[in-house]
Amino acid sequence: MAGVRGSDIKPEGFVIALIGFIATRYTVLESVEPSATLGQFVLGQGVFLTLGMGLTVFGMGLAVSSYDGRFVRTVAIWSVLGTVSMVAVLGFTFVGIGDGLMLSELTRSALVANVLIAGAIGGVLTGIRAATTNKHRQELAAQADRLTVLNRILRHEVLNKVNVIRGYADLGTTDTAANASSLQVIQRNADRIDTSISELRAIVGPVDERPVSTNVKTAVTNAAQEVRSHYPNSRVSLDVADETVRVLADAHLDMALTHLIENAIVHAETESPQVDIGVTVTTDAVTIDIADEGPGVPDRIAAVVEDRDLPEYDDPTMGFGLTLVRLLVADKYGGDVEIDSSDSGSVVRVTLTRPGENGVIDTTTQYGVPPWVLGVTAIAGIVAGVVMGVVFQLITGSLAVIGVLYGVMNGGVGWVMHLFHSVVFGVLFAVAVVRRNPRGVIRSPLKMAALGTGYGVFLSFFAAGVIMPLWLQAVGIPAPLPSLSLPGVFAHIVWGAVFGGVFGLGISARR
Repeated sequence: MAGVRGSDIKPEGFVIALIGFIATRYTVLESVEPSATLGQFVLGQGVFLTLGMGLTVFGMGLAVSSYDGRFVRTVAIWSVLGTVSMVAVLGFTFVGIGDGLMLSELTRSALVANVLIAGAIGGVLTGIRAATTNKHRQELAAQADRLTVLNRILRHEVLNKVNVIRGYADLGTTDTAANASSLQVIQRNADRIDTSISELRAIVGPVDERPVSTNVKTAVTNAAQEVRSHYPNSRVSLDVADETVRVLADAHLDMALTHLIENAIVHAETESPQVDIGVTVTTDAVTIDIADEGPGVPDRIAAVVEDRDLPEYDDPTMGFGLTLVRLLVADKYGGDVEIDSSDSGSVVRVTLTRPGENGVIDTTTQYGVPPWVLGVTAIAGIVAGVVMGVVFQLITGSLAVIGVLYGVMNGGVGWVMHLFHSVVFGVLFAVAVVRRNPRGVIRSPLKMAALGTGYGVFLSFFAAGVIMPLWLQAVGIPAPLPSLSLPGVFAHIVWGAVFGGVFGLGISARR
């Protein structure tokens, strides 16, 4: 089922990041000669170092992105398969040639790393293709379900009602009472046709139509009033504490809730059925519970909603209400519908995602950072990293010291790893800001620059001042703790201001 309850983090993305980092750290970096010039580095291991770090960042991005968990899982599986296949190829190759191929240890390490990174990247590309194809299949299946329901509604709910209307219209007599009764039947069936057309509008719309911010209390209240008007003996209670809470849905949400409430009343088997509606609000989602005192929902009917099991045949006892609910809530809104049945009644639980603060960034079907925001983050991270690197180079004379963290005192390695760090810390910033959007700062590049400056100060004290010296001590290099310097603080402030400004410009340009 669609997963508004899923985690923000897709751990499979970190599998990809780990493959890229291990292959790069323990082989490529160890094959780089510290004395290599920038040109030698670029023509040698620079490309694969960049690709390996890029793969690491890509995996982290997938882990925190708004991509569907199945998408990330597919890409991760193919990445592992690509890497494992290359391990097998290398193993068979080295066993087959034995000592016939005379390679130095550095060359052998570089060869292994390059092949593994190439295999992992090839697997990622294949996985993206496979995941995209699977997504298209799911969209086609959903479209086929909508067309199937459309066909059934037209035949059962429209054509049959038209035939009834035509039949009663032909029964015109001089009996006033009979005519009045016929007019009531005609009116009732005409109303049903009008309702069916509204339902068709709800499920047959543009393929790329997206949910919008919708008031929950309005939808629930409208649904309850609609049911009460048709079932005056029913008792429908509402418990909606927050009158302003909103979810990602549309104007047809009340229609879906009406079907659920009506279904509970029709199957209650009592003269005065009781239905209780409660709304629970969390940070990221809203849950609407519809509880009844009926005999419970049969498994074959519950499967229509929970397992998306649309019968291939027409079942006149099933109706179209739950199918409509599934098409709207699960497929269109990206929500969840769960049914908990027992002998004493049923609870239908509808869970929908809340929009971002002020509707700034809405993740329609999944949690996480939208891919386009991650793209803006990467660009901002690279731009800010270059600017900071130039400033740091001018002040201290070399970025090669960053390579020491990975065991290689080399300027090219220092630049690549510096830009890697810049993008990684940028991703962490994007996750925090996009998720919470404090005071609507995403709307303003200036506010983003100010927030980025503060983040740069934090990094200078925490990352550069504490984490870096601890890392150096761990690899056997003496370093004071904390390790703070005015040039370092200044360079991080520059990074934060540039990153925040470019990030804010990118977000505002998209909006």
